[in-house]
Amino acid sequence: MAPRRPGGRGSDVGRPRDPGTDRSILRATIELLAEVGYARLTVAEVARRAGVSKPAIYRRWSQKSQLVVEAMVTQMRPARSSATGSAAGDLLFLTEQLIDILTRTPLGRVLPGLVAEMAADPVLATSYRELIIEPNQLDWRSAVERGIASGELAADTDTDFVLNSLAGPLYFSLLITGAPIEPGYARAAVDLVLARFGTGPGE
Repeated sequence: MAPRRPGGRGSDVGRPRDPGTDRSILRATIELLAEVGYARLTVAEVARRAGVSKPAIYRRWSQKSQLVVEAMVTQMRPARSSATGSAAGDLLFLTEQLIDILTRTPLGRVLPGLVAEMAADPVLATSYRELIIEPNQLDWRSAVERGIASGELAADTDTDFVLNSLAGPLYFSLLITGAPIEPGYARAAVDLVLARFGTGPGE
């Protein structure tokens, strides 16, 4: 069976894998990340908690960094489509979703330590960007493009500026200051973006 993630999965030639085993491994990885962080997480302990052998894990993921990132991908899936019918609604939904991920899932709890590990582990850094950051950015870019197409956002809207304005302060709070995210942050941040790039009355 070919790797599902480039450079991540082993060949696993033979009988088909049990999806339940995959889920058990990923769930055990998330639990351990929340408990001990990336640096202290071991494949041996993931295997023990998931009730599988180490070779069973390495047949699926050839290295720990790929296993960790794919486990985190399971925490990033949106509960519903971000297409709400308006640019403001889409951007608000995505901002609130990111806040929820960073404050209510294991990803937010382990991300500070994981970012530190990325500096020394280029494979981890590349996997994190390709499997988590880039797909997530596609959702935000699509929301901005829909807003431009509908006329709700100006044709010259700077998509990167919008993304950085909405998501950047959240990561700054989590990784740098440690300050809590204010309850009204999402609405206030979207209102600022609309004040700059919106085309509606008063914007």
